[in-house]
Amino acid sequence: MYSLQNNKFSKTEIILHPGEFYSSSEDLIISTILGSCVSVVLFDEERKQGGLNHFLLPGIGHKINEENISLEKNARYGVNAMEVLINALMKQGSDKGSLTAKVFGGASMFSKISEIGVGQTNTDFASAYLKNEGIRIAASDTGGNAGRKIYFFPSTGRILMKKIRSREQILDINMNDRNLEDSILKKPAPGNIVLF
Repeated sequence: MYSLQNNKFSKTEIILHPGEFYSSSEDLIISTILGSCVSVVLFDEERKQGGLNHFLLPGIGHKINEENISLEKNARYGVNAMEVLINALMKQGSDKGSLTAKVFGGASMFSKISEIGVGQTNTDFASAYLKNEGIRIAASDTGGNAGRKIYFFPSTGRILMKKIRSREQILDINMNDRNLEDSILKKPAPGNIVLF
């Protein structure tokens, strides 16, 4: 994660990479670029604050189980990325029941993890997790074969999304997704904590 001054919007822009999240009520921008990864935006209309995460895979084994979702130690996994984002917003005063979600990403990119593809697996996980937590999905833009650039304004809930269709950019996203998947699969699984 790093920040820069976005001159187009005259705001600080926090740029997220895979495995990162950020939440705020400040008048700034949180952005990320997605391929098969998924980002979930959570927004609290009453408190005018929100956050965004960026995860690569649902979790170890990539299984979606609404009754037994395990917390991984790495925010590259959706099970942790969702939990840490919700907890960060609750620490800022949000109630889980006041959050709404928007889901982005999950494009069909090169993947050796699943027959249906990691993008669809990530999207299915995000939907199941949010349903299990009782958080309404207000909008989504997932699937397809284009990458996405997301700009989220946490103080207003505004989101701008740009589809990335150029061959060079898609190849770069594909290569990054492949390299990240390979590095994750080579690491030993961390210990689990069961949420209840």
